[in-house]
Order: sequence, then structure tokens, then C-alpha cells
Amino acid sequence: MNALLDRQREFAAALTGSLYTIAERVIGDAIPAEGRVQVYANHFRVSLLETLAATFPVTRALVGEAFFAQTARAFLIFEPPRSPVLAQYGGGFPTFLAALPDLGGHNYLPDVAAFEWALNVAWHAEDAVLLRPEDLADPDTVGQAAFRLHPAAQRLSTPFPITKIWQVHQPDAEPVDHIVLADGGERLLIWRQDTEVCWRQLTTGEDQFLAHLVAGDPLGDAAMRATEAETGFDFADSFTWMLDGGIFVQPDAP
Repeated sequence: MNALLDRQREFAAALTGSLYTIAERVIGDAIPAEGRVQVYANHFRVSLLETLAATFPVTRALVGEAFFAQTARAFLIFEPPRSPVLAQYGGGFPTFLAALPDLGGHNYLPDVAAFEWALNVAWHAEDAVLLRPEDLADPDTVGQAAFRLHPAAQRLSTPFPITKIWQVHQPDAEPVDHIVLADGGERLLIWRQDTEVCWRQLTTGEDQFLAHLVAGDPLGDAAMRATEAETGFDFADSFTWMLDGGIFVQPDAP
């Protein structure tokens, strides 16, 4: 048994629970042991709350500072970080919001949070070697090839107009009287092109096309499924903007 590892686990658990047990194992100084642990715990919690506020600024604006802070504190107890990289913390927050019993009519809130998390993931995703048009020189084999999406690329489907909600809460946004939630949902692709995070509305066919590529289907089969999902699906046009936009990576890319 690793005594140090056991103590570390006890200390980590105490940061989101009771500090008294672990304080018994801490040496006091000018500041008593309980106070020393409390200082560390406060810094730990404040850092995570600030991280969530920075990652989900529109979600925070929609519900107000008090509700967001209360919910974020509950979340960090429910799901403490598993990585020392703060940019990786918060992936479960949209799901946590969706499980709350009462969102005060903000039923779209989890999807707005999911969109903000996708923007965060796209921004911090690793670079990869992009697939280029010249890499597809052999028309006899390209239809059987498996295409991998860039690590930044993510699909998001929602019944709400979440990009409109997000855009009106940007600092330079034009004032909008109201947004009609019944205007329809969105199928989105979020990714990073060079150093800019982008998103685009997907048609039903494009969404199915990418879904089948992610599932490992070869290009030809994915295109056929997209055609079945959307009458009039223009494979050439869709594939062109995806290729030019840096959606795909080379097969041997790390």
C-alpha cells in the first residue's frame, strides 16, 4: 500500500467535502492546521469557479451571477477535476445543468453550455496535419477510404437557436428585442481553422455524412447514407467546403 498516495487521495477528497479529518494530518505553524487547509481549499474552489465562469460566460449571463455561482459550486463537488489542466475542466457541466430539476424556464441552457464547451474544446484541441486535395489523387480508392475529423471538430444538435442566443450576448452584438425559441433547432459543426474557432450550420445530409465518417464508415458509404437522409444532398459542394475548411486530417496524422 502506498501511504503517500492514500494521503493525497484523502486530501483531494477533503477539498470538496469535510476538511476536519485531513486537518488532523497537517502540521500547524503560525496558522493552525485547520486554517492552512482552509486556505488551500478556498484557493482550489475559487480557481475552479473562475474557470467555469470563463468557459461558460453566456450561460452565466443568462441565469445571473448568484444562480451560476451556486450551480458551479454544486458541480465542482459532484465532479471534481480529473486533470491538472484547467482548460479541460467543465466538460460535464452541460449534462449537470440538464439534470437540474428546475431551470426556471431556461430549458435551452444546457445546450448553450454545450455550445460554449465545444468552442472551448475547439480552441484548445491539438493541431493535426490537414488532408489536402492533392492527397485524393486516386479516384478508384478514395470512395473506400476512411476519413478522420480534426481533433477540434465536433457536431452538436439542438432543438433551440443557440447560436442566436450566444451571439446576442457578445460584447459587440446588435441589440435584439427577443429570440423566438420555436424558430427551430440547429445542427452545428464546431472546429478550428488555423487560429480561429468556427461553426457552421449543417444540413441533415451533412450531419449524417459526418456522423457516419466518425463511426468509421468509408467515404462512399457515408455519402450514400447522407443522400438517403436528405433529398437533393449535394455531396460535391459539402465535401468541398469541409475539405477546404480543414475538417479532415491525413490518415497517418498523429
